Amino acid sequence: MILFSILLTLILFIVNLSNRSNIISRFFFALYWGIGSLITSAYLVLLKIDDPKLHHLFRFVNGHQNIFCYFIYLTVPVSIFLIVYALNNKEYYTQEKTLKIMDKIFVGIFTFCSWIALLCILSANWAMNHFQGISINQIIFTLTQPVEGTDQSQIDSYIVGPLMQSLFYIFLLVFIIYCINRLTKLKKGITVFEFIRFKKLLMSVLSAVILISGFFISINEIGYAEVKSYFFEKSGLYEKAYINPEKVNLTFPEKKRNLIYIFMESMETTYISKDLGGAQKENLLPNLTNRIQSGEAINFSNTDTIGGALPIRLTGFTVGGMVAQSAGVPVRTSLDNNTLDNNSNYQNLKQFLPGAYSLGDILEKNGYQNLLLLGSDANFGGRKTYFQQHGNYQILDYNYAIENKWIPSDYHVWWGYEDKKLFENAKNVVTQAASSDKPFNLTMLTADTHFEDGYMSAETPKLYDNQYSNVIHYSDQLVNEFINWVQQQPFYENTTIVISGDHLSMDKDYFNDISDKYQRTVFNEIINSPIQAENTKNRQFTTFDLYPTTLAALGVDIEGNRLGLGTNLFSGTKTVPERLGYQNFEDEVTKKSDYYDQKIAKDN
Repeated sequence: MILFSILLTLILFIVNLSNRSNIISRFFFALYWGIGSLITSAYLVLLKIDDPKLHHLFRFVNGHQNIFCYFIYLTVPVSIFLIVYALNNKEYYTQEKTLKIMDKIFVGIFTFCSWIALLCILSANWAMNHFQGISINQIIFTLTQPVEGTDQSQIDSYIVGPLMQSLFYIFLLVFIIYCINRLTKLKKGITVFEFIRFKKLLMSVLSAVILISGFFISINEIGYAEVKSYFFEKSGLYEKAYINPEKVNLTFPEKKRNLIYIFMESMETTYISKDLGGAQKENLLPNLTNRIQSGEAINFSNTDTIGGALPIRLTGFTVGGMVAQSAGVPVRTSLDNNTLDNNSNYQNLKQFLPGAYSLGDILEKNGYQNLLLLGSDANFGGRKTYFQQHGNYQILDYNYAIENKWIPSDYHVWWGYEDKKLFENAKNVVTQAASSDKPFNLTMLTADTHFEDGYMSAETPKLYDNQYSNVIHYSDQLVNEFINWVQQQPFYENTTIVISGDHLSMDKDYFNDISDKYQRTVFNEIINSPIQAENTKNRQFTTFDLYPTTLAALGVDIEGNRLGLGTNLFSGTKTVPERLGYQNFEDEVTKKSDYYDQKIAKDN
């Protein structure tokens, strides 16, 4: 697909347009128009494709769109060549006076600032529309992390979206200015730039205004109030409500219970039927809800039906959700110079929230073997670092699966390998762990239900018109089959199973038909708990509360029933949101905190 643009670059260089004797000048002149034609062609082609991907820039798409692609990729370079050639090879130009080097530099700065401003605006708009409910914290977190382990479709979406759009619009702007300047010279014998007084000052001011405007418009896209709160407002929440878990007395039962903790990607209560507390016409989680209705499983709810944990913006992404549920604190990304080294690039950190004291830390101290099983790359988002540093987990991720020949070396679907294989591997892992004389904690993370639309394998039943609904329903089936298997094993009697969504789904269009009045919540259920809850209904709680609640479900007595920002839901103790109010609590968590930066994000 890029062949025609490469040929244009070569032809422009060879014909020596504008009588350029300097070979470097000729090269960059030709290269600019060649790249511009490629960007223009690619953008026009991608507009025609329903689901554009990065590879569409380098090869033809199948079907009837082939002819259109050929036409665009041939027509655009030829048209640009003819226009540029015509404007540069008139005899009027043989003695033309070119722009001074400083003028070119200021034009370049103006162009670059315009591109950055436009890219910021388009990127902010893309993020808010592509990711349902994304927060400024998650945007910063994503920008500060390496792309290793990221789903390629998300990268493709950004490249063919805001990046390609911004390059196209800037090239179009420069092309129009170039044509106006040349045509003015043709008719008047003088270029537009020669009419302008104080060119350098004007270009400097315009560059600054455009750059600042782009920055503020992008902030407005995200939400000015949220950005202001996140960067400039301070909270005393941690000083008042945070309980250091390391200083709390915990009493384990004489026979320690095993734990299987399943993080289900983007699993929320919204997926169940309206009569049960969800927002769907049909129940997409029949197996999980049947266990709750039968009394086999405990569900902590924000309503008098099946419900879940109220969402917190700072926990709305996978590692943020996992840390919240296992350490009782959010993952807050700071750009403050004082905390940057400790709280920015989590994947390459030597220490991941060193001041936090997690479920893994507690279980390791009490003789547990901790294992993390997932079908994706654990390096992504710093998950490997967190779980290794907080509980010395054995990491059984996508890379481990390849190294140990669980899957072929070239096997890769979705984020790594699919959930069906994940649960098959889990049976072997948990069987081996149960053969040890130590109690075990197997933490799992599914991936099939990740946005956009989830991963639909050949085994996924096609019961609904919507792909995401089919994937969600199949995920319910897979986890149910695994639970049934666990219940048949000799270790089950002394094993507690916790099932929870990591966060709400970020699928951009799946929830369009759901009423704004419906409160979406993170799904949860606990199976085979040795204790019963005082009250499971109409609770105002968040995923922070699952940290002490999980320990309680293992039969652990918790002094004061509080750990981190969480509260043991089995107890009658009020949660922090119940004391402060949910909205007030979320607002306070979002704000800056000296306590968090100095005592949790840093090592004390």
